[in-house]
Amino acid sequence: MHKFKFSPDDLFVNRLKTYPQYNIFIYQGSMFVNSESRITGSGGLVIHDVNRNLTGSDMISPFVENGSTKPIFKDQVFQPLVKTVDAGPSAHYYKRKYAALDKQQSYPTTSEITSSYGVESPIKRNLAEAVNSLDIEYVDPTNPVSSTGVNVQTYTDYFAGSSATNQVIYNLTASALQNTARKYTVLSDHFIFSSSVHSRNLLEEKINFITIPSMYYGSAIKKGTVELNYYITGSKVASCGDVNQNGELIGTSGTTSGSVVGIVMYDEGIIALTSSVQIEDNSIVYNGTPTTGSWLHYGTTLNDGITDATLASASYDLDFQGTNYVNSLTMFAHARKGHLNHSNNPTYRDLDMEKINTTGSGLTFVEGSTTLANVVSASYVSASFEKTTYISKVHIYDEDGNLIAITSMAKPIKKTLTDEFTFKMKIDL
Repeated sequence: MHKFKFSPDDLFVNRLKTYPQYNIFIYQGSMFVNSESRITGSGGLVIHDVNRNLTGSDMISPFVENGSTKPIFKDQVFQPLVKTVDAGPSAHYYKRKYAALDKQQSYPTTSEITSSYGVESPIKRNLAEAVNSLDIEYVDPTNPVSSTGVNVQTYTDYFAGSSATNQVIYNLTASALQNTARKYTVLSDHFIFSSSVHSRNLLEEKINFITIPSMYYGSAIKKGTVELNYYITGSKVASCGDVNQNGELIGTSGTTSGSVVGIVMYDEGIIALTSSVQIEDNSIVYNGTPTTGSWLHYGTTLNDGITDATLASASYDLDFQGTNYVNSLTMFAHARKGHLNHSNNPTYRDLDMEKINTTGSGLTFVEGSTTLANVVSASYVSASFEKTTYISKVHIYDEDGNLIAITSMAKPIKKTLTDEFTFKMKIDL
């Protein structure tokens, strides 16, 4: 087998910049990505394509065989894939680690320990309100375990003191994003959460957050591509977009036309809608409370736990493009003149030739040689012999000699002593 080493001029790394485009349509808790409808999940990009449109027992799951005695499994501090535990060695491991907390004494006996793969990566909505306190859960150190399980206590921490009379309020989600938003202040002063210029303090107001997983946009959302549309009974009542490519969401139709109704954090995939201006005439019941529709209600029912029947007439549309980089490696493998003209394939030799075997005294045995097959064709007479091979595959090895890739030809390439070929191979990194 011939092996050749790539020279620096044979390897090239390329970077391709792409802009994947998405249209997200939201209606009554379902999300349709680029008009795709599936029988499983509520919508979103499929994480493991192997489980696309599979349900119940048909879905493929990770598993560990019952009775495994591999030290690498028993010595792990935490097994994120394990949900049920059998009665074998892994059960003893589980009891040793967690019995002190939950006092679990019985474990199911199964043939294998199984878990599950996530189905999809959905876009989510969260209406974050300002609050004056935070409930903190902790395990009681004096009595960590009760008869019903872990003894969890709740402590209410008021931001301005020890009682509810202190009315200092914070929007906790906005507070967590305040430092992240500061890097966008070079684009717009609307990213200053507490601003006297705009007479508002986002740390004390309601904000409608739309969070987009990086699986959709890659490195960042492309500036100038974000557009949000608000529909009632199929008619558009309002729309907005980052028309200035600076992160400001400006109303383009409806009652908020020309006004800044929110901001976009391109790198983090976060849309923050801040306008409470009424954009529809009919009163709605939002989460059990009568109100008027605004950008604070955009995307309602999108993985936020709200299922109000009175919102059946509302639907929402989100368009954007991502910025994704695809790195690829291009390799050139050369089959030069005089090289790769011998083969260990049995068909390389003339198998019709009669072999002459030589024997002698003692243990001597020599098998006679056979000639190489002549595949050169001629019209009327026998053609002169010429060493000929056919290249069907190119194998790629790492520096330790391990096979890491195989390139197969659609049709074997004929090569003689005078032929010279260069094979171009490309792989995404």
